[in-house]
Amino acid sequence: MVTVGLFLVVLSVLIVVHELGHFLPAKLFGMRVEKFYLFFDWPTKLWSWKKNGTEYGIGVLPLGGYVKIAGMVDESQLGKKAPEPTPASPDEFRAKPLYQRAIVIAGGPLMNILFAIAVLTGLFFVYGVQRVPLYAWSHGVEAVPLLGIQAGDRLIKVNGELAYLERLSSPEWLLADPPVLELVRGNDTLSIALLAAQRDSLLRWYSQGREGVPLRLPAQIEPVEGGPAARAGLQKGDRILAVEGTPVFSFAELRTRLQATTGDSVRLTVQRQNQIFSVQVALDTARRIQVGPAVELPREIRTLSLWQALYEGTQQAYRLTLTNLKGLFYLLTGRMRATDSVSGPIGIARLAGKTYENTGWRGFLAFSAVLSLILAFMNLLPIPLLDGGHLVFLGLEALLRKEPSYRLREVAQYIGLAIILALMVFAFWNDLRRL
Repeated sequence: MVTVGLFLVVLSVLIVVHELGHFLPAKLFGMRVEKFYLFFDWPTKLWSWKKNGTEYGIGVLPLGGYVKIAGMVDESQLGKKAPEPTPASPDEFRAKPLYQRAIVIAGGPLMNILFAIAVLTGLFFVYGVQRVPLYAWSHGVEAVPLLGIQAGDRLIKVNGELAYLERLSSPEWLLADPPVLELVRGNDTLSIALLAAQRDSLLRWYSQGREGVPLRLPAQIEPVEGGPAARAGLQKGDRILAVEGTPVFSFAELRTRLQATTGDSVRLTVQRQNQIFSVQVALDTARRIQVGPAVELPREIRTLSLWQALYEGTQQAYRLTLTNLKGLFYLLTGRMRATDSVSGPIGIARLAGKTYENTGWRGFLAFSAVLSLILAFMNLLPIPLLDGGHLVFLGLEALLRKEPSYRLREVAQYIGLAIILALMVFAFWNDLRRL
């Protein structure tokens, strides 16, 4: 329920922000706005009210929202026999100058971009630039057999740049051609260039909320208050040395050993400062002892002024947009599989929940900024029904010096609807396949 709730909150905010980008300039230019809806009011609506000629409401279908402006091709009339439009009245969209119409259409994606920049700027201003230097982490990373990485390998560089945890937390690094990891194993330095199949597998992991190359944490614990470990007398900072006599060397190994045990409790060998002792700890229904890692990661922190934060936020938004463009290019050229990289509402909701669970509100806000940029990018694709499709027709009008025929625009809406429905069905199928 928390996952669904978080997803609906962030989705609602992003939809309202997007639609405000259409609504505000339309009102400014004197266009008649008939409806402003969060979620689609098909087959019905949850709530609505009317003010100054505009109906504001919430629909029942949480797949988007819309602003209905008089004088545009009405998507809600697709499939119904509609007459050729009459001459435009002064307050209709099609009666306004081309530049005003372009601003109204582009306003939605632009607002999503500005929202993302504002959120990222706020995070940089409050928290500064914080990075965890993996190259300085002596415990290394967990084993990733898919890539030939062994437990304890130290990750030094990612695509030729010093390795930071924040870089690996996003699949952006996988869009290099090819992605390259540089490791230190003992006295040897290794370079791993990922194959296409390895990259596809990692993209699938990221879409499921899994880590690509997990950080290796020592089995130093912090018990959850009232949980089995706390009730057994374990304390923050205790280090688990063995589970039922089998040594464990990391927090991930501890979890794996606990899952492999039988019975309702487990015997742990524990180190507390200079003392080593054994303790019997009950397991909960999920075969956990309810502890988290009690490890302080090294951090590089740089505080920023407001203007510096704005610059960093804008740069980050720019880099993320380039990543989206590169990802689309890889999909279209067959260098990345859509089944491994495309997620629908279910996949995004799961990722929202995982992000909040792992990083709290700070990470969740950053996730909302990324999602806002994706929403802007998707809406700018030149597909009829989307903002990008409308901008294409405005571009044709500018070139031909006349408005494309109503019939042509109506047929284009049918084509766009078919494309969007196909993409939605594919995304939902992809999500369900991963459950």
